[in-house]
Amino acid sequence: MEALMILAGAGALVAGWVWLVVATMRRSVSKMLLALFFAPLTLLLRGMGYPLGPRLLMLVGILAMVAGGALLQQRHPDRVQELLAGHWLDEPGAAEDLRGTIMGQPFRPNRILWRGDDLVFEEGTGDRVRRSLTIRFGNARELLLEYSVERLPSDEGLWPELVLQWHTGALSEPGLRRITDNYSLSLDFRGGQQGQTAGRIHLHLPTIHSTWLTGEIPPLTLPQWMTERSRSDTLVLQPRVEAAARSAQSVRPVPAWRELSLLAMLDEPELFSGSVVRLTTWSGRTHEGVLKQLSEDKRLVLALPRGADQVELHFHPLDIRQIEERITPR
Repeated sequence: MEALMILAGAGALVAGWVWLVVATMRRSVSKMLLALFFAPLTLLLRGMGYPLGPRLLMLVGILAMVAGGALLQQRHPDRVQELLAGHWLDEPGAAEDLRGTIMGQPFRPNRILWRGDDLVFEEGTGDRVRRSLTIRFGNARELLLEYSVERLPSDEGLWPELVLQWHTGALSEPGLRRITDNYSLSLDFRGGQQGQTAGRIHLHLPTIHSTWLTGEIPPLTLPQWMTERSRSDTLVLQPRVEAAARSAQSVRPVPAWRELSLLAMLDEPELFSGSVVRLTTWSGRTHEGVLKQLSEDKRLVLALPRGADQVELHFHPLDIRQIEERITPR
């Protein structure tokens, strides 16, 4: 709304300006030059013979621009300050695929970094931060020993603390909220170049917070404690590989699997219903069970045995990295 008023006002001002110049071309050179270079000044001049129509159009344009600017200052003062400072375009984002909301406000982080034990997602320009989301691992470092974190709202134990910050207006302090429970988090670090880590995040908070974040995490410099972990992993990796190779001969043959098309399953789920499948998520977790029909919200339903009972897991198609079907020998 504010941008539309400003653009419409600018258009009206330019149109009135051009109209005034054309209308004064047959008058004296001084009046034409004044209209050409200082047309808004003619709004203050009376009895100079300038036509009323173009001047009224310029006045409407100026008023529309002022009103739009006032609304923009009231609703988005941070953006006004950026424009006044010469930042006409947003800084390029650190990860184009990463997006979400914080307390209902659009959130596109363009700075992602490790700050000590904290994984920080920030949106801002220069030193100014408009919105940020921080995942604090200070009391839960052990969660990243396997390079992935999977949490459901009902899970208990030690989990990261979330810190939300957002802009609330020109005359008030930025909003701040700490979340310690009732959120779901899927955080997968797939690695990167030496000394770096990259991955993917899916974060959802209860509806009352209107906050979520999903997408790819670009390569980041590892914090010191993760660097030390990587070094220790390297020292123990070779013995594990050798032990696995020695035990491979005594392991019974694994079943054969063939990869399925996720799009085909979504288009014709009845063709695959009842198949034994192995499903791998982007977080690296693998689930094996019997495929059921799609749920009402178009999620894949996988039935897993749990002793004498059976549980059903629902998976959003965007969370599935690979799905395979067990080949039954004939």
